[in-house]
Amino acid sequence: MRAWMLPLVLVFSALAGGEPANAAPDSAVIDRPVRFVNDRVLTIGDIRTRNGVRVEQYRRNGRVLPDSREGLLRFYRDTLEELTDEELLVQKADELQVAIDRDRLSSDVIAEARQRGLSLRDIALLRQVRSREAKVDSVLGWFESRSANTSPTELRAAYDARAKDWARPPRARTLLIALRPTADDERKDLVKALAGLMREAQQDADAAIVAAAASRLDAFLAADSAGQPAILAQVATDIAALAGTDGLAKPSAALVQRAGELQRRWQAVRSRDECERILADLHTALAQLPADQRADRFREQARAISQGPQASEGGLLGWVEPGTFGKEIEEQALAMPALEPSAPFWTGGAAAMTLVLEREEGRTQSFAEVSAALQASLDRERRAQVRQRISAVLRQQASIRDVVDLGTALR
Repeated sequence: MRAWMLPLVLVFSALAGGEPANAAPDSAVIDRPVRFVNDRVLTIGDIRTRNGVRVEQYRRNGRVLPDSREGLLRFYRDTLEELTDEELLVQKADELQVAIDRDRLSSDVIAEARQRGLSLRDIALLRQVRSREAKVDSVLGWFESRSANTSPTELRAAYDARAKDWARPPRARTLLIALRPTADDERKDLVKALAGLMREAQQDADAAIVAAAASRLDAFLAADSAGQPAILAQVATDIAALAGTDGLAKPSAALVQRAGELQRRWQAVRSRDECERILADLHTALAQLPADQRADRFREQARAISQGPQASEGGLLGWVEPGTFGKEIEEQALAMPALEPSAPFWTGGAAAMTLVLEREEGRTQSFAEVSAALQASLDRERRAQVRQRISAVLRQQASIRDVVDLGTALR
């Protein structure tokens, strides 16, 4: 293993709850001092513990973890600076003797420990972490209380400045039926399977199966190549109808089951013109129904014939907005009136039809709708700014001394 990869292995091992076989003992990794912040020390162990949290945050946010020595070293340095700012804030909280609710802290730690099934050692570590977080929150609150809160005028100004954030596009709750033309190779393979079924049926031990194949043989031989597939499909239909017959031997029952599967596959075989015709006929039938009956009929047909998404759920796509589905689907869904079936159209190689259940026009959310969320967002921004300013001031006043360079420590 490359030496610079060892710390990254340790991070992932910590998340998994174990240690790699060739990892150094805890005493060699955890207790090595890296930086003094006033009279307190930050160690490799502190960085390693915080890295576990940061790695989990990276995963949740879909971010890529560093995979090079330079990237890993940057990751560690960022963690060290984060811990330095936190330590300065904790020390300031101790200096100001800001109050924290220790009873609430204890009950929260106990509840979290029970939920996560933590050991006594991990509970002690969790209590330490949550205590530091509470101190940081308290000291930031102490500084925030000495600055003006966001006024209604400032809140309204922020709403106006972020007007584009409150725009909501038009959307339509939409049903979809999609039919895909059968590919030539797929059709040929299916016809071949149907022909094989007919040959096996002629030699089966069950008289009814043999009769089903024999009854169509003359018509099959007399038909041309274009007409033969339909006759083979009818043979499959006749044999599939014998399902549930008492006394069928196992080979005969298996043949009947395969006939049913081939029959269902044949029913889904469609040319491009057939797809358009089926949807055109459905459009005509829907248009003749009262509007309040069209959705149920559309769902029924979607469950029966659709090869599109959510067919078993009646073809319900949900809310269609610009940029959420293909261009052709969005154009139809966002243009058609509610309960008015669209004309058949093509999208992604499939013939399709939509029916809008309900629609909402584009609009801008009012100040009243978003003021609470906006206030919370401004409060978070304000706290981040306060933390950044206070940390910068505390760094100027503090004695911060590195014991060892991280690049050297991680070799």
